[in-house]
Amino acid sequence: MKGINIATDGLVNYADLIVSGKKYYETRNTNSLKPYIGKRVGIIETKRGKKAQLVGYATIGEPQVVNQKTFNQLMPLHLVSPGSKFDIKPGKTKHLYPIIDPIKLPQPIDASSTRGIVARDISDIHYNDHRL
Repeated sequence: MKGINIATDGLVNYADLIVSGKKYYETRNTNSLKPYIGKRVGIIETKRGKKAQLVGYATIGEPQVVNQKTFNQLMPLHLVSPGSKFDIKPGKTKHLYPIIDPIKLPQPIDASSTRGIVARDISDIHYNDHRL
């Protein structure tokens, strides 16, 4: 099983917002989550200076490619604030991936032994009894 990396932006913990069902879209500058569309993946919280942690699971939906106007209109669903390092750049587009059926683990699991820029193999670290 794969886990996708979700970076924390300052005090905003996007991974927790995803697994808590509050962040409905994961935003990316490119179609980097294409291999995971329609698949159940682990949600990996990453933060500079902290160990990566598996915090839950979700299914990744087919993305919308949006312009700046639409991105700003959908802010209540993706939760990326204006001025954030993940905000859309003027004149560019963003991929918004729907997050389907998120589940938060009762306790995070250390995923620092795995590596990857976009995703990482978490086959050996997920809960064996967790219903995917």
